[in-house]
Amino acid sequence: MHNSGNFMKDYLSLNYYERTKSVQNRLKEKSYDAYLVCNAENRFYLTGFFADDHFINEISGYLFITEKKILLATDSRYVTQARQQTSGIEIACFNKYPEEFIPEILEKLNVQSLGFESNRIAVELHNKLQRNILDQNLNVQLIPDPAFVGDDRIVKDPGELDAIKKALHIAEKAFLRMLEFINPKMTEKEIAWLLETEIRQGGADSLSFDIIVASGPNAALPHAIPTDRVVGEKTPILFDWGARLNGYCSDTSRTIVFGTPEKDFIESYNVLVDTQKMATEAIIAGSKSKEIAQKTQDFLDERGYKETKFKHGLGHGIGLATHESPSLSLLRDNTLQENTVVTVEPGIYIPNRWGIRLENMIVVKKDHSQILNQLPVQYDMI
Repeated sequence: MHNSGNFMKDYLSLNYYERTKSVQNRLKEKSYDAYLVCNAENRFYLTGFFADDHFINEISGYLFITEKKILLATDSRYVTQARQQTSGIEIACFNKYPEEFIPEILEKLNVQSLGFESNRIAVELHNKLQRNILDQNLNVQLIPDPAFVGDDRIVKDPGELDAIKKALHIAEKAFLRMLEFINPKMTEKEIAWLLETEIRQGGADSLSFDIIVASGPNAALPHAIPTDRVVGEKTPILFDWGARLNGYCSDTSRTIVFGTPEKDFIESYNVLVDTQKMATEAIIAGSKSKEIAQKTQDFLDERGYKETKFKHGLGHGIGLATHESPSLSLLRDNTLQENTVVTVEPGIYIPNRWGIRLENMIVVKKDHSQILNQLPVQYDMI
């Protein structure tokens, strides 16, 4: 993480104290008297302790919150880092399995019922923990509550919005620099590596996610993996990329072409530009995400793209995670809140030929939507 040790003081001045205090106050309204945070983004959001947990069975810190106490349990790999990056909370170092030390902490904190992130704790750990609690005759009830902290992250404060803009700025500058060096004889892998290099050299801490560079028929696969395919001329090339800076992510998609593409591609591209514009204009505080997603689908249906329109979501929230609440899709009906950051990424995919996706990042405002991207939406950028 970029300058992680002084992150709170020198970069965003995040109000970790106020965030944890809010959680503590809201515990009074819950059926449990303590809450366990294991999600890496939620943990960072509340404390400033930053560590990526790449696997479902890898959790670098267990954050226990009661009305009067905050305790972060970690192991010897992270304890020094945790003490450097946090303040005002107790740090405990355990070189044991979590199902062994969690009951000890619950007993120490006199916890009777524990809310936990059921979307982060593996079933195996939950079962072992439950058995150990019973074996030790602890009267502790485990209560799943996956969104108690995560929902707090939906609305971004000014510091978070600034961080997201900085990450996006790095990503877009990197893309423009990459365009100066690529040519139609390069492979998808070579172009992806060049873009990654530009992102990292441009100041990013890391990528938001693995870069997608997909040409021709590969572009019809929404989450294609770069291959050794030479991109060629007159062939659409779909890019999906993002930069991560100080924990915050960007996410953008563009589709470009070397030379003059086929006529039906140009027609489809222009329709998709109109689709994205229509969806973006519909995004204001209080609007319903499902209605916007349906309106976008109908817009493409009416223009003859019923079979080739995108089947994935129209967009998603973005911040500390590349994909977070709220979802803009037909599957969930969310009421959009002011100062939420979402993506708008409609697509058209024709199997075995090509695909187009255009993705911008949007801030939801009271009576309008603010596009954060400065990068043009056009296929003839090279």
